[in-house]
Amino acid sequence: MRTRTTNNTTDEVARFLKTLDRAAVTTHTGADGDAIGSAVALVLLLRALGAEAVFCHREPVPNYLRWLLPNDPLTQCPPDHDLLVTDTSRADRVGVDHDEDHPVRLNLDHHEDNPLYGEHNIVDGGAAASAQIVAKLYDELGVPLEKRQAEAIYVGVCTDTGGFRFRNVSPEAHELVADLLRAGVVPAEVDHHINRTGTVEQLKIVGASLANAERYGEVLISTVSDADYERTGATELDSKESIDRLRTVAGVEVVAHLREVEGGTKASLRSESVDVGEVARRFGGGGHRLAAGYTTLEKTPEEAKEELLGILEGVVDLGASADGGTP
Repeated sequence: MRTRTTNNTTDEVARFLKTLDRAAVTTHTGADGDAIGSAVALVLLLRALGAEAVFCHREPVPNYLRWLLPNDPLTQCPPDHDLLVTDTSRADRVGVDHDEDHPVRLNLDHHEDNPLYGEHNIVDGGAAASAQIVAKLYDELGVPLEKRQAEAIYVGVCTDTGGFRFRNVSPEAHELVADLLRAGVVPAEVDHHINRTGTVEQLKIVGASLANAERYGEVLISTVSDADYERTGATELDSKESIDRLRTVAGVEVVAHLREVEGGTKASLRSESVDVGEVARRFGGGGHRLAAGYTTLEKTPEEAKEELLGILEGVVDLGASADGGTP
């Protein structure tokens, strides 16, 4: 496999897609709305071009996104299919097994720290979502957007912008959404799929996560342990939406959601001003400047919290109180 050290153009990737007869599309582990939305939109684009295209992913797709799927996910990439990956910043986060005999032929992403690990790469850190990049390929290839494709792209853009509340929203993103609505997307219907398909267990674990939150000056950190999962009947995936609820506290510059997983603790970081992507890279993770994550091995959430506070000391004001005192 030959990897590139620079990006391909949209035209180059469009021409590459037209050469494919069979393709399997996957995305990153711990898939979210943009991961599934961009992957589904790419599958549907390939089918419109006449290719045999499937979605594959070894992990279960979150309940609120299953309605988008073009087929029952395969847990492995078929051996005779080219592997294409969306919204995945590093090769070790690809959602199916891959190696030199089954390389990543396309790496399509919007994370600034993506190292261009594919044979073909189209990485645009200025895009609000990876789904926005897929939409440009539809336009480049002259494939019209119908409701199904438009819904997948809309889910990607809507979720990765926090419902158009985050700083990555641009005029271009809103112009794209206008086109998606013209193609048949009904925001109320999509909102119902995304936000009204939860479970009582999800509600309980989010409540536990918020109850466990502690403030350290300009930092708010929530932890979720195996005991919380057992008590609520929920899973780690169920607790992920807690991070956006944490962002509502006034005077906080960094929020962190630390949840116990097999072998360690998974962390999500968000900020409006601090480069949490750089913080995540200190732990071997990555992401965007204002939204990032990492996994720290063999540490409980409480241990991971102390480790994180050590890194944040000097970056933000940790104050003198851990229970909501004034920074």
